[in-house]
Amino acid sequence: MGSITMTAGLIVAATPTVWAADSMTDLGVSPSGADHSEVAAGGGKVFVTAGDRVVVTNTKGVLIGSVTGLAGVEDVVATPDGAHAYATLPDSHEVVEIDTAALAVTRRFDFTAYSCLSDLALSGQTLWTAHGCDLYTGGVVTRLDVSSQAPQPVTVLTGQSATPTIAVAGNTLLSTAPNTSSADVRVYDVSTGSAILRGEIDGDDPATSTQPGLDITPDGSTAVLAFPRGLESWDLASLTKLRDYGKNPAVRGSVAGAAVSPNGGHLASGWSWGDRGVELYDVATGALTYSQKIPSGWPTPRILTMTIAGNDVFSVLYTSGTTNLRLWRLEDATLLPSAVTLSAPQKATALEPVTLTGRLTLPEGVTPSPRRLEVTRRLPDGTSTTLRHGKTKADGTFSITDTPPVAGTVGYDVSWHGSATVRGSKASVSVDVARQPASLTLSGRTVLDLGERFDFWGTLKFGDQAPATRPSVMVIRANPDGTSTDLSTVQVSAAGGFKISDLPDQEGEYIYSVMFMGDDVATGAEDALFVTVRAGSV
Repeated sequence: MGSITMTAGLIVAATPTVWAADSMTDLGVSPSGADHSEVAAGGGKVFVTAGDRVVVTNTKGVLIGSVTGLAGVEDVVATPDGAHAYATLPDSHEVVEIDTAALAVTRRFDFTAYSCLSDLALSGQTLWTAHGCDLYTGGVVTRLDVSSQAPQPVTVLTGQSATPTIAVAGNTLLSTAPNTSSADVRVYDVSTGSAILRGEIDGDDPATSTQPGLDITPDGSTAVLAFPRGLESWDLASLTKLRDYGKNPAVRGSVAGAAVSPNGGHLASGWSWGDRGVELYDVATGALTYSQKIPSGWPTPRILTMTIAGNDVFSVLYTSGTTNLRLWRLEDATLLPSAVTLSAPQKATALEPVTLTGRLTLPEGVTPSPRRLEVTRRLPDGTSTTLRHGKTKADGTFSITDTPPVAGTVGYDVSWHGSATVRGSKASVSVDVARQPASLTLSGRTVLDLGERFDFWGTLKFGDQAPATRPSVMVIRANPDGTSTDLSTVQVSAAGGFKISDLPDQEGEYIYSVMFMGDDVATGAEDALFVTVRAGSV
């Protein structure tokens, strides 16, 4: 089968830290039975089993449709070109062939002679199935040549103590040992069509009684065994252990599922309990190359199964008894990692330049060169703007200057979209932007005759600049008799200037007060002009 599935538990949700176009798709259906689901991928499609159907999405996680009316789907595999998928239906004792373009069953293969179909694996044109209902009833492994017009299942292994777990690639078949209390895995040569035992893998701690989940690299060279506390790889030529993956007694977690990438270079594991989520390892070195926690936003999901398609990892998530299945896509998870670091001053002032600095770090061996960056500014009101693209220097460092248009907490995101071999990355920073100090200055005559029209002028500035938004100012006149008059609200010009006209109707002292109330760019400001109105000359 295409992925390793093990009993899953709860996974604590957390915010993702890797930048990518990850997605979470509600598949609109719950699993049946014991929260069981399987997933396979091929030809740009992803296939998820859910009770009486196979749900199909594209590799962006967008729902395409479903193949319904199936008698309890146990497992699913897909051809590499995605033209066909195959599913086991233990309730009707069938394996069905699905045309993935039409989303319809095109052939049904009768397995009435074999009870309790379960595990499924596809190698070339040969479909391998595992059967068996109860302990010690003689589990069976069969093969089916799907390239034939009317293929019939052929028994390859018998006498298993329970339903075996299998994995197949090329001429190699892996099967869990007949003894249900053993962690051993048997290795068979199937090049002649029958199964010839080549040897046995003594997996995990010799004292364990846990039967592992199985997978195999597509070239048939390496077996992967999944145990609750971690994974192992084994060389299938020498039947010797190569290395461990994810085994860390200091970190809580239990393996819930695992999958090998189509090119055999990457191994994904999904962890239950603890905070581990999904982890990817380099098969050859054992190095951890990627990790991601399940996103927050819905209750304690668990991983049921997973697969790798192209550069993406797909996990099927479920919260027992409460929600539909969800397909979680981690984009470009198998690519080499990159990292963007970003720093900025803690404080800045609106309308004044602020400089961000940072570095794009690429994997060892990647040729240094200038890389284009995307820069986004986020304002306090929730709006965002894509700024002019930035660029790194050859050593990965960069400097970006922007002028915040308003005060408040202004955020910046700097991202690199990645390449064909390196995963993109993103960094964010926030700057506490203060308002500009505003100033008002007034000028005009301070003595005039009664009945004479009076004009005076003013200038509003934000710092040493004219206010680009052309705000308004309020004008209030204090009269000689102690009353006050609201004269007008005046919009300033692009240069910040304005003119006030008035005709005082009493002798005495007047005060003309002009006020700017402040906004999200600048503080408030006020100025006053004192004017004496005297009796006119006779």
